[in-house]
Amino acid sequence: MKRSFLLIILCIGVSNLFAFSNQNDTIIKYSSENEAIQKIKELIELSESYRSKDAEQAVNYGHIAIKISKEIENGELQYRSEFSTGFAYYVQNDFGNALLHLVNSLELSRLINNRQGEASSLNRIGNTYQLMGEYQRALHYYERAMAINRDLQDDQEIARTLTNLGSVYRLHGNYELAINQHLEALGIYEGLQNNEGIAWSALNIARLFKMMKNYDKSIDYVNQSLSIYQKIEEEQVLSTGVTLCYKELGNIYYEMGNTESAIEYSEKVLNRNQKTENQLGVANSLSTLGKINFDAGNYSEAEDFLTKAMELKNSLHDNTEMASIYRYLGKLYLNEGKVAKASKYLNNSLDFALNQNLKEEIKETYLDLSKLYEQTNNNLSALDYFKKYTALKDSLNNQKINELELQYEFDKEQRIREYEELQKDIEQEAKLQKEKILKWSFAGGFVFMIILAYVIFKNYQRKKKTNVLLTKQKNEIAEQRDEIGAQRDFVTKQRDQIASQNTIITDSIEYARRIQSALFPQDKFLRKVLGEYFIYMKPKNIVSGDFYWVAEKGNKIIITVSDCTGHGVPGAFMSMLGIAFLNEIVNKSSKVQANKILDQLRENIMDSLHQEYGTRGSKDGMDMALCIIDKKSLEMQYAGAYNSVLILRNGEIHELKADKMPIGIHAIKMEKGFSNQEFKLENQDMLYLFSDGYLDQFGGENGVKFKQKAFKELLLKISEQPMNEQKEEIEERMKNWQGEYSQLDDMMVMGIRV
Repeated sequence: MKRSFLLIILCIGVSNLFAFSNQNDTIIKYSSENEAIQKIKELIELSESYRSKDAEQAVNYGHIAIKISKEIENGELQYRSEFSTGFAYYVQNDFGNALLHLVNSLELSRLINNRQGEASSLNRIGNTYQLMGEYQRALHYYERAMAINRDLQDDQEIARTLTNLGSVYRLHGNYELAINQHLEALGIYEGLQNNEGIAWSALNIARLFKMMKNYDKSIDYVNQSLSIYQKIEEEQVLSTGVTLCYKELGNIYYEMGNTESAIEYSEKVLNRNQKTENQLGVANSLSTLGKINFDAGNYSEAEDFLTKAMELKNSLHDNTEMASIYRYLGKLYLNEGKVAKASKYLNNSLDFALNQNLKEEIKETYLDLSKLYEQTNNNLSALDYFKKYTALKDSLNNQKINELELQYEFDKEQRIREYEELQKDIEQEAKLQKEKILKWSFAGGFVFMIILAYVIFKNYQRKKKTNVLLTKQKNEIAEQRDEIGAQRDFVTKQRDQIASQNTIITDSIEYARRIQSALFPQDKFLRKVLGEYFIYMKPKNIVSGDFYWVAEKGNKIIITVSDCTGHGVPGAFMSMLGIAFLNEIVNKSSKVQANKILDQLRENIMDSLHQEYGTRGSKDGMDMALCIIDKKSLEMQYAGAYNSVLILRNGEIHELKADKMPIGIHAIKMEKGFSNQEFKLENQDMLYLFSDGYLDQFGGENGVKFKQKAFKELLLKISEQPMNEQKEEIEERMKNWQGEYSQLDDMMVMGIRV
């Protein structure tokens, strides 16, 4: 490497690191490589610091850093310079250049074997494709980043990548899968005691529950996020996190139609933006308050907020939401009969919407203009705009259909990917078991060889003794030969024992199955208590993690079907624990209530497994559907942990849905207990309780899950048949569906005729 480096640097901006010239390159010589390295590091830091406030300047610093790092051939600094420059282009929404430099950083990270850098580049490339709307590509890069992060056991980056995956699934409309990613991230952040990560994950989960219209759950998660951000704010200046939580609460209450609370939280957001002098935030808050007040019929307040929002956005040269603000003002004046003003603002709205290609705004403005012209008896114009409205509405509906088709393909590919991963895991497990058996076999042979070598060596030493000891030596050799035979027999026996261990273990598990079966309610008791019933039970292994339990308490019948964590022996242990606790809880209770039984069972499970929030201990537990039927009135109570129940009556299905939390520790501490639902049964109703194993089984021509829709269709078809025929139909349908696919989980379906 040369002692002196001739560096040609284009310099723009305020830095005094280099001489500035708009027209000419500045030539700088560095006396040593170390001096050049220091300058590159300073440039990268400048690029990173300018990224959020002046992305263009950040790009310039990044390019200079790239140029110098190439001159001195420093791979690590080349990687960092390319990554920083790509990130700056990403912030500018210049996705083409962003990908160019981020891909360069990815290739460099591999050349220098910087795996953490490789994962960072993959994640940022995924971010870029996500903003470009290429979600499948984004998912591909996130999954590659995840594989590296899991290999490095980097929990912080695993959680960050899970958050990225969650955002892609959300954009695809796969909310449940998105929630699972954020819940896993939440659990990791809890283990790391990373409060900001916990708060951000909880807020993401809240947004997803809002999209699913589960407003109670959404509010719970926002409040958990808010409490953490408020604690952080006590140590810092105003936290952006608190503002985001207030904004989310305002949006939730707005969707719920709770105008008073929506206004309350939106005003809090406005006040905080004013305190931090966030003018753009102030304008957006004013716009939100204007729309909420308009929908509530508070036209005077709405006009005030919307006018202020319009004026502030104009002064900031910010056109976002302008189409919406003008449209709401136009609607407001139309409602007040101020037709001229309404026409002005609605046409302004249409201009902004067309310029920005905001199709939803264009559609709504067409409808409002149609109403305006109808009000002024200009029927031709009213009809013209209404035709435009319906045409665009149809176009958007077709677009949504296309998006749903793409979503289906996306989900299908995801399911195939998950299935392939599962198959790999199964094959790997089988390989490990085979290696274990071979290892023991080789170990037996190795022990035998060592013993044999030792004996031969000792015999060799004995042969060197004097002829006087020859007779004695011959006798000893004879004895040693006997010993060798005995040792050989011992080693062979050990090897045979290892080879037969699978049989022994299988016999032990078979015995455990008999013990588990003995704990289940027997047929004689079930026929006496339930009357007509069937139980379809198909364990994945010999013993099952699914169990059923029935008891009588006074004039009430208690019925439950449960799915414990895991399957096989671990699941069976959990099932026995569940049965023991259920017996104890019901026997001790003077009055039984479905949700109270689940609450107490969860407490018992957490105590017995030493589960505590904020730790990374056991996450074992169980999902359950529990029903209590009054034999006289046929009033039924129901409480569920993830598992719902289905009641079929006169060809119609009634579903009682479960709470989305397990019996055991949950990723988020649940302050509320399980809910109690009531349902009036009638004679000849069919009641079905089931675990998720049947619904989640892969099969069919496309290798997809059976799912609840097909399950409901099957029950509708068979519900009028005798119990034994229903069981046979359920068994036969699953056999045909599963085909050559491996069984994934224990399966259980219980049917009862009232």
